[in-house]
Amino acid sequence: MSKKFSHNDRPPKASADLSHIRLAGPDDEMQIFSLCSLMNAEVGLHQLNWPKVAAMIRLATQRIRGIIGVIGEPHDLKAAIFMVIEPVWYSDSFSLMEYFTYVRPDARASTYAIDLLAYGKHCADELHIDFVAGVFSTKRTEAKCKLYRRVMPKVGEFYRYHPSEDLSTARPANHIAAE
Repeated sequence: MSKKFSHNDRPPKASADLSHIRLAGPDDEMQIFSLCSLMNAEVGLHQLNWPKVAAMIRLATQRIRGIIGVIGEPHDLKAAIFMVIEPVWYSDSFSLMEYFTYVRPDARASTYAIDLLAYGKHCADELHIDFVAGVFSTKRTEAKCKLYRRVMPKVGEFYRYHPSEDLSTARPANHIAAE
């Protein structure tokens, strides 16, 4: 089981034993949706579109081109990592892209986040493709970045601009792209 630590301490390295992480299946979807809801309430940058969320999650639970590793009992998931196999836009290569790693607030005094990232690396090793992960958040961003840097080499950063204009009068992005 995962060891406890304080957020003020440097988290321990992931356990070599990742047996507490299992591959999610269709029976886990409702619990994964609950984690998505918690995550979006905490750090969501956009409003959730549930049909889109469900379709993306099913890429993994139905083993189409995604992977979700979960920690916890089927009726009580404590943490998850969601990854999708995506083509590299300029290459014939593929990458395993982390869409999210989330640990419920009541389970954060653990190594779950580090363990899930180790699981992502393990999946990439098995698939023989890159694992690309990052932090896209406005809360505790630096602490999350430090955690990721302990697990993987840094290769860039994210930046986000959000216009302050009234978005109800803005032209849709696909209209602008077509010009």
